[in-house]
Amino acid sequence: MTAHLAYPVYADLRWPRMTGIAKVQEACCAAAPPHVHLVDLNLTGSLGSPGAPVKLTRALQPLRDGVFWNPGFVPPLLAHIPSIVTVHDLTHRLFYSHLHRAYYDLVLKPLYRRCAAIICVSEYTRDTFLAWSKMAANKVHVVLNGVCPHYAANTETLELPYPYVLYPGNHRTYKNLARLLEAYARSRLPKNGIHLVLTGNIEAGLHSLSAALGIADKVHFCGWLDVPELPKLYRGALGVAYISLYEGFGLPIVEAMASRVPVMTSNVSSMPEVAGDAALLVDPYSIAEITEGLNTLALDEAARRQMIARGTERVRLFDWKKSGAQLWSIVDSVADGDRP
Repeated sequence: MTAHLAYPVYADLRWPRMTGIAKVQEACCAAAPPHVHLVDLNLTGSLGSPGAPVKLTRALQPLRDGVFWNPGFVPPLLAHIPSIVTVHDLTHRLFYSHLHRAYYDLVLKPLYRRCAAIICVSEYTRDTFLAWSKMAANKVHVVLNGVCPHYAANTETLELPYPYVLYPGNHRTYKNLARLLEAYARSRLPKNGIHLVLTGNIEAGLHSLSAALGIADKVHFCGWLDVPELPKLYRGALGVAYISLYEGFGLPIVEAMASRVPVMTSNVSSMPEVAGDAALLVDPYSIAEITEGLNTLALDEAARRQMIARGTERVRLFDWKKSGAQLWSIVDSVADGDRP
């Protein structure tokens, strides 16, 4: 094993807890090798504002040694040290406003090209990033996300007073929750007393839709839970329904597998890559497929057992220790000057 001289890695570590980026940030920071001196830039303000690259530039301007790493997607405008940025997806460009798309195309794309390395969290994300950015392929790497060991270790549930299928995630439109609610209303689950639980606070539009569909008494918003409560919520579920229209990875898929819970997810973007043959894949635009998938997920015992067994095996591929080692190996290479 090659010995490395100590060097500083400056990082923007503001990503809020319960976000996917924060999970990557925490796991990779914990895996930092002894020769890496991780330095938080201690920035304030909005993480994703248009001026974020400028703020990073101001913080990095005096520095002449070391490496900058952002576990999120924001590169600096300018820096005297090499930059490494983790790109989780291109969601903002595809599902937000025209201004977001223009900002990615006109501002972020040229800034990414100046980076010493880009890290993507799946092969799908790498492929789409390369096609969009036209960046040199040897500067764009894949480091798969892992799964927190708390999920596999946990054996407890929250003991909710009803059986339920779980949706874990935020309520942004591309998460496809309106179709999930409609499919749930059409499925056999409500008549069988199986409820639908969503993480997050009550969202007015979804609550109104639930009422219009006649399922408001069986749809529950459980707020934002952190470890150790979130693994308990997963463990108590009959299944996890994660039918997003787009993901760069899809952490809930592997969190469910680690919790020994069957998963239904989408057959688009990165989700088939992450799920493999261990989950039920459906067309997220087809309410009929989602409906039948919910019936299978919660009521077909043979299919459930098969998904749990395959998921328990597949989740071994997603190890934060392995992912952390891969990331820091890339950082070491950049620090050593071994980059295009």
